[in-house]
Amino acid sequence: MTVRLVEPAQPAASSSAMLPGLAATALEDLASVLEAGRLRAPFNRGAARRHVSEAILDEVVQELNALHAQGFTASQTALLLRTLARERRHRQHAAERVELVWSGPEVPGTAPRDTAVVVRTLCSAARRSVLIANFAFDRAREGEAWARARALWQPLADAMDARPELSVRIFANVERKDSPDIPDSDPSLWVNRFRSHFTNYLWPGTRLPELYYDPRSLASEPGERAILHAKCIVVDDTRVFLTSANFTQAGQHRNLEAGLLLEDPALARDLTAQFDALLQQSWLLPIHATARLGRFRGPNRSQDLDD
Repeated sequence: MTVRLVEPAQPAASSSAMLPGLAATALEDLASVLEAGRLRAPFNRGAARRHVSEAILDEVVQELNALHAQGFTASQTALLLRTLARERRHRQHAAERVELVWSGPEVPGTAPRDTAVVVRTLCSAARRSVLIANFAFDRAREGEAWARARALWQPLADAMDARPELSVRIFANVERKDSPDIPDSDPSLWVNRFRSHFTNYLWPGTRLPELYYDPRSLASEPGERAILHAKCIVVDDTRVFLTSANFTQAGQHRNLEAGLLLEDPALARDLTAQFDALLQQSWLLPIHATARLGRFRGPNRSQDLDD
């Protein structure tokens, strides 16, 4: 038999707020009681006490009577309770897949995952798509610091070169540094500088990722500027890494940084959709990095003309 819910005038409650004291199993048991007719409206403490613990008795009676007042039958209420039970189980399973990720000194008695290891693993394992949002980038152009900075990007560059179908998008903060020498420069100068530095000094692969930026960061008036401060990685629309750490040597190895690694396709899709919507509405713009300005020759090369 198909059960069709009547439309209440107002939603009874959000899924997270409705009967928060009942776990998934308790919700299913209450649904079974309603379906069997062992608990009927109008609901009261005496009848409900046989099926619900005393600690949440008043809450359950109030919620059931509220649904009844909105026109929900016993079958419809039971269907709603089973739906809540499924969602609560899904959230519990998702929570069990959350891992703490940490940068900085190791502390005895704790076992968070290492930021640098997580980033390398995510990048190496990507098969279809990678989305990275990042605020700060290493500025070294020579020596050991430069070599370490390039090494951070190596796993992702290797994955791109090995898998032509892999799409990589990087949303970056492009910084504007005003100085007396450049009093009122064209914003494209700063975009070109970032593009040149990233593609010629940081990126070690053959294929280049798609680069994007927030143009508000380059407003001529400092008080009108905004920064792209989000730091996250989304891989294959399945895994999400949210972190305070930048994609830098300091962020992944020295600073105290905290993050969460989740396997949650719904969250991955939502986060990707947020960036896609900003692109569609031109809040974020592409940085054209389809080719390098010149063949990379090492850290002692002369600077590019637009850098």
